[in-house]
Amino acid sequence: MDAIQRVPFFRLLLPLLAGIVLQYYTDIYRWSIIPFSIGAGMMLFSLFIKQQAQYKWRHLFGIGACFVLFAIGIISTMFRQEASRFTFPDITGVHEGIIIDLPQEKPSTIAIKVKLTESGKQIICYLPKSGSAKWLKPGEYISFFSKVTPFTSNGNPDRFDYSQFMRNKGYSGISFIKSDQWEIVDKEPSLNLFTLASRSRQNILLFFQSLELNESEYGILAALTLGYTDSLSDDVVQSFRATGTAHVLAISGMHMMILFSIFLGVSGILFSHSKVKSFRYPSIILLLWVYTFIIGFPPSAVRACIMLTMLCVSVIINSRTYSYNTLLACAFVMLIWNPLWLFDLGFQLSFIAVLSMMVLLPMFSKLIVFKNKYAKYFRDLFTVSLAAQLGTLPLCLYYFGTFPSYFFVTNLIIVPLISLAIYIIVIIAVVAIPALIFPVIAPALYYLPVSAFRIVIKLLTEVSFFFEKLPFAVSDNLNISLPSVFILWTMIFSFIFFVKSSKPKLLITSLASLLILFSIGLSGLLQNKDSLIVYNNKNSTDIIYYIDYRKFSINEKQDNRILNLKGKTYLLLSDDRWKNARATSSKMQLDYLHIAENNAVSLYTLSRIFNIKKVIIDGSISGYNSKRLMSECEKLRIPYYDISENGALRIFF
Repeated sequence: MDAIQRVPFFRLLLPLLAGIVLQYYTDIYRWSIIPFSIGAGMMLFSLFIKQQAQYKWRHLFGIGACFVLFAIGIISTMFRQEASRFTFPDITGVHEGIIIDLPQEKPSTIAIKVKLTESGKQIICYLPKSGSAKWLKPGEYISFFSKVTPFTSNGNPDRFDYSQFMRNKGYSGISFIKSDQWEIVDKEPSLNLFTLASRSRQNILLFFQSLELNESEYGILAALTLGYTDSLSDDVVQSFRATGTAHVLAISGMHMMILFSIFLGVSGILFSHSKVKSFRYPSIILLLWVYTFIIGFPPSAVRACIMLTMLCVSVIINSRTYSYNTLLACAFVMLIWNPLWLFDLGFQLSFIAVLSMMVLLPMFSKLIVFKNKYAKYFRDLFTVSLAAQLGTLPLCLYYFGTFPSYFFVTNLIIVPLISLAIYIIVIIAVVAIPALIFPVIAPALYYLPVSAFRIVIKLLTEVSFFFEKLPFAVSDNLNISLPSVFILWTMIFSFIFFVKSSKPKLLITSLASLLILFSIGLSGLLQNKDSLIVYNNKNSTDIIYYIDYRKFSINEKQDNRILNLKGKTYLLLSDDRWKNARATSSKMQLDYLHIAENNAVSLYTLSRIFNIKKVIIDGSISGYNSKRLMSECEKLRIPYYDISENGALRIFF
């Protein structure tokens, strides 16, 4: 109870979370006036209670505040949901909007984020690749003739919900625009604070490009400084994920702490005189928020910035802060501002990782004791990584279904290298000032820090690629359900606290949680027995099938394959090798014909040699070929299932 008393924001956060979650899943904002009125009435009534009765009614104000916060959670979530709700008519029309972020280069298009002037809605526009589209700037007005459509999910069970993800980000729809159907409007650019921040990011990226770095070096530099990950290659991203170090590519507490330490050291020199000493911590707060603003307020950076701000304020007023209350106060402020951050993966991982470190690090430091300062340094690196990994493991299994086996080793190597890279980046930024003033000597000024950065990034990527290629580097297909997330947390922390206190109840709780997890896994295994799932994937064929209790997968480009599914014949056709086939007297019986990989084969030809009971049109088939195959199925009276249109297909055999 004493611990809860020391964390007042815990009691404030709970009703706010309840309101956010309830509105997010049930849409009950029409009833929010009831808890708000009850809570406001209780708070108002508590102000008029006589002094002799105040102890009896001491909880009335707090209960009323909980009702009000519950209603605020509902109302604030509703406003955010309304901002991204799809309300566009089903017609092609003229729209005008302001570009609000940097253009993103895709394989065949340029994606721009636009805020429409007529409705205030934010949408994603895809333009054909051209010189002018690539160099669009935030704040410029664009006019286009196109249809705005809602985001669509791929319909895969237990997979990433793209449409929900984009709505949580505040975007209402998507529009694909032809090359001759858009133009820049001749208006004065809208240069508010947010577009100025976006333009600042664009200018910084142009500066990075002028350093003549290769693709990996530039991508990692942009990620470490601005949280800009669009330039990272798929190989680099996959390598960092496989080694459990992907967190270093997002602006997080580690990056903010390094910047804070640099600001602290520099300000200690600049504000050493007693007359200006009082400006030291306010200037640090200002610099931290300017940086967070420029990089676009990512949740993990906002969390770190708020906590560091509270630390600075506590130093200014000479007051001690309680770490748990600071963390929860940070979450409270962020969710009041944007309740949909609660469903952002970055927000969840950031807070869970920090909370886990707060709980476990004091315990680990007592269990693992070293006197040597270098040994202590590596112990701290190891325990920080272990604590964060244990806390975020259930969420990672829920969202990704993978576990990096060598995370405890890779973090010991990569985190110091990332820290070194950030310090070198700061040196490059400092050197840039005289280099811009005297461009003649710029190459000489940049040579040493840029060369050092190249060496560090080379070492960084080589280490990551090395561990990625080791046997058993990644354990995959470990997806768990949402209830299992909380059960796994219970199991992990119960066992850790049992090791610390040796209380039998904690061990029993941990073992009981393990038994429940085993039961859930066994139940899922029984449900999946003798079944096949075809997922909706536009890039490649994605199949998982179970024969008895063994699991198999096909998730890369494959040659033709015939599966014998307990007497059912399943043909995965990835090419058109039978396009010139002639009719045969004895046709092969096919229960399922799965046409994949944008196949141009004709069903008229295939029906000469196969007796087809059902056709499955893969998500990787183009729209043109998909329509053609459906038309042929209808004419041949063959049942079909289009994965792109209807989502994932599950077959039991």
